[in-house]
Amino acid sequence: MLKIAVTGASPTDKTELARALGHALKEAGRDALVAVTDSPVPSGKAAAREILTLLCGLESAEPALLAADQAIRSALAAANTPFCVVYGSTPQRLAQALGAVERLQPGLPPLQDGQHEGRGKAWVWVCDKCSDPACEHRLLSDLLAQRSVSAAL
Repeated sequence: MLKIAVTGASPTDKTELARALGHALKEAGRDALVAVTDSPVPSGKAAAREILTLLCGLESAEPALLAADQAIRSALAAANTPFCVVYGSTPQRLAQALGAVERLQPGLPPLQDGQHEGRGKAWVWVCDKCSDPACEHRLLSDLLAQRSVSAAL
């Protein structure tokens, strides 16, 4: 079971992120325990291997918040605990957190966060050294089609 600790200075949306992350992992059939914590440093070496620590980064530069954020980062560094910093709105932080989980558990089926919907078609590699005229024609046709769609918007 993957244990995920979500931490951050008090005004961050760490509770919302933990709830959304727990829901997304449950929907994906992943066995994980997501907890909000003010003390993100795990006790013992075994615990450190089982925990993914997510630090909600600050969106403002208020001195009191910066001090709290720095204290959390210092505690994590002193305990030699790796952590991943997530920024943005709750959906943006969720997408970053799911990416961190996928990097930690690469053999499992990919997680879906719904953030990729509405984006354009995924980029496809086209060889820039190809001398096949049909390939070059397709490349040029695709580029012209994209330009006409962009101009219509």
